[in-house]
Amino acid sequence: MLKCARFSQEVCMKKFKRILPLVLVALGLFFFGLYYYLKTSVDPGLFDKNDQYIKVYNYKSEKIKPKKAKVKEINLEFIYDDKAVVPDGLTWSEDLRSDIGPYDGGDVILHALLEDGSKIRIPLQKAFHLGPTFSRDLEYNNKLEEKMLPRFPKFSTEYNQNYSFVYFSGMMYVGDTLYQAPETEAVMRFDLKNPKTGKLQTYFEYGYLPEKTNSPVFVKTKKDVSQADMQSFYDDYHNSWKGYWDRGVDPFPKELTSTYPYQFHYYKWFYSDALSNLPLKIDLTGSEFKTTVTRTQLIKPDQNDRMKVRTATKTYTEKNKEEYVQEVLGKLLEFHEINDRAKDEEKYK
Repeated sequence: MLKCARFSQEVCMKKFKRILPLVLVALGLFFFGLYYYLKTSVDPGLFDKNDQYIKVYNYKSEKIKPKKAKVKEINLEFIYDDKAVVPDGLTWSEDLRSDIGPYDGGDVILHALLEDGSKIRIPLQKAFHLGPTFSRDLEYNNKLEEKMLPRFPKFSTEYNQNYSFVYFSGMMYVGDTLYQAPETEAVMRFDLKNPKTGKLQTYFEYGYLPEKTNSPVFVKTKKDVSQADMQSFYDDYHNSWKGYWDRGVDPFPKELTSTYPYQFHYYKWFYSDALSNLPLKIDLTGSEFKTTVTRTQLIKPDQNDRMKVRTATKTYTEKNKEEYVQEVLGKLLEFHEINDRAKDEEKYK
């Protein structure tokens, strides 16, 4: 009997030793699977002492399908330094602006109303890879210039080559088409929940097409970011005149976990899929000249980061087209020289 018992124990021990590695492997796989599930699907922050992860809803990535729209109204705004000499004979009114600052004298901005009722605002100083901007192809575009100049036969671009974005905008007609000319391939769309309102807010990021993943996507940021700082990020969605969050100047960097180190993505998170998110080109489909010119002179900033300005407007049509050439297109170089001189006088006084 004793020998049988010992024999049974030896057999059991041998079996146990044989299956022990399999048990350990199974347990290892189970715990690794649990770790991977918690890290990728529940909360990656459980295993990251430096970063926190915010849930992303309705994430989608796809190749860009360029958009286009016809222009319904055109407003060309010239911003003057507070010390710059402005044209005579204008009727001025004062206003407070949050979209311009004390150093914007000399800038020109195209404001346009599109046929779908949306508005765009494009600074015309230079071109960028991402909007709001015109395409860099417009910087020295002789073909477009040849097509547009017959609209204004008394205007010469000879002394205005450095201001091509301004005079191309200034020679647009109502009914012309603005169309996107993307310099990247993909757009990522995703929603974040505003903790204060409980509502989803939609964001758009542009860059290379990410690799497909079945894992949930999160927004990653530092763990030491305060709740108040995060709330200011969410609130900017409704308060910003820019229409995007610039991650390039964000003191608390944020990124999608679907963005890989070797893939390039632009720093702007747009709050809509507006036409002006991407560089634009012009198609001459319009036949009516009607442009409003706004002269805006800086006065001083107030305590709420707004700029006190005075503005004057004048609308030009076919009836006073010659005045437009003389007062606007023909004075582009003079406008920049006046503002440069005012800034130099302020700098060296």
